[in-house]
Amino acid sequence: MPQEDYLLKYIEKLSQVIAAMLGFRQNGLTDEALRLADETYTELLDTNLTNILSMPISEFKNKLQKSNFNPSIIDALAKISFETTQTYRLRGDFTNMQKFREKALFLYCLLNKTDKTFSFEREELINKLKSEFN
Repeated sequence: MPQEDYLLKYIEKLSQVIAAMLGFRQNGLTDEALRLADETYTELLDTNLTNILSMPISEFKNKLQKSNFNPSIIDALAKISFETTQTYRLRGDFTNMQKFREKALFLYCLLNKTDKTFSFEREELINKLKSEFN
């Protein structure tokens, strides 16, 4: 039971990070949004935003597999990656936007494999991310 309580509190914290990133982004505070993303990636994956940007998708996949996250954490990471993608778009940094779009798409596809619950919202985001590749 204590482990479940910890997990619920952690998921709640990640939800707050996602909401804060969205708020910062909507107010044009892209540096703050990226700072939050950087702190979260450092905490969850033990690597910072710069390293994730330079990381090939295969290495990113290996890092996630070693972490053995449950679907709720993967979902939060996917949303944070999507917000990071949108933040780079807002900044006009299309190179880093593309790198994070690839990681967000990977996370959402991974979530489809690990989470047995179908989500229209997730499918819509996957389609949006895929269409932006073209």
